[in-house]
Amino acid sequence: MNASSLPYTVLILLAELAVGGLAVLTVFDARGQVTRGYVKAGALTVVPLALLAAWTLATISRADDVGGYALSESWFTPARVAVAAFLVASGLHLVAALQEREALGVRLGILGSIVGTAALIAIGALVAPPAWSAWGVVGSVLAAAVLLGGSLMAMMWGHWYLTSGRLPKEPMEQMSLFVFGAVLIQAVFVILAVAIPAREVPLSESSIGVGLGGNPAFWLRVLVGLIFPALLAWLAWRTARIRGMMSATGLLYIALGALLAGEVLARGLLFSTGQAV
Repeated sequence: MNASSLPYTVLILLAELAVGGLAVLTVFDARGQVTRGYVKAGALTVVPLALLAAWTLATISRADDVGGYALSESWFTPARVAVAAFLVASGLHLVAALQEREALGVRLGILGSIVGTAALIAIGALVAPPAWSAWGVVGSVLAAAVLLGGSLMAMMWGHWYLTSGRLPKEPMEQMSLFVFGAVLIQAVFVILAVAIPAREVPLSESSIGVGLGGNPAFWLRVLVGLIFPALLAWLAWRTARIRGMMSATGLLYIALGALLAGEVLARGLLFSTGQAV
């Protein structure tokens, strides 16, 4: 990954965390499975992420390529508008959460999730030209948002559970399984990206030194960013079933770190090979 593509990697990571986090938080809030305090904490986490994403995108200069990696310049404006709209929606959701207006908060969370999905689609389309399919990149970004957001909110719920042993164990079980399932979905997009050649390779194999299969970053992405967190999520589910919430929380904490590292590696590989792994 060249230095000029770093802002795009940061943008994608922040947007995925914010949108995925709000969507997962809203789902469990709508089902009445989490406490008001947890919803407030979740909303307070999402808004700074959304603000940083909007600021990052605002500082990126409009261009048709970055370090030799082609961009779809026409998607800059839609992406900026959608990210700004998501920031507003997530801010309104935070206000409703702090005021404990549950029904309004759920509606604003749904609205924010829809707007955030549009923002992720625009960002995915912006960086998609070299990859095998624009919808493949968009799908990968959306899957990563669900995965990162789910793991973030699951880890936070684990911490929240530890403040009161009287909370039900089912939300932790379901969140852990949610993360496990999201890893499997993300793995499908990785397999497709490997199986189908990129339309354009930003850096030639001779420039990188090795092909994708011989690139250590790719195997770290697979092992650390997919297989390891899948195992941790499965163990967290098993642990939550016997009310080992402290252990489950620790496992999800490690899983979130691994997933973040894997996503950074994935976007670095995208900007260097054109393959959305």
